[in-house]
Amino acid sequence: MRVVLSHYVTRGRVSVHAANDNRPVDGLPIWRMALAVSAVPIVSVLLILSILM
Repeated sequence: MRVVLSHYVTRGRVSVHAANDNRPVDGLPIWRMALAVSAVPIVSVLLILSILM
C-alpha cells in the first residue's frame, strides 16, 4: 500500500507576513465576526430568561 502525503494535506503552508500585518490569518470575513458578536447578547438574554422561568 502506497501512502501519498498530498492526499492528506488540505491546506498549504501559511505564507510569511510582515510583523505589522494585521490581516486575519484564515481570511475570515468581517460579517461573520459581526454576526457572532451581535448574537452574544441575544443568547445571554435567552439564557437568563430560561433560568428565571
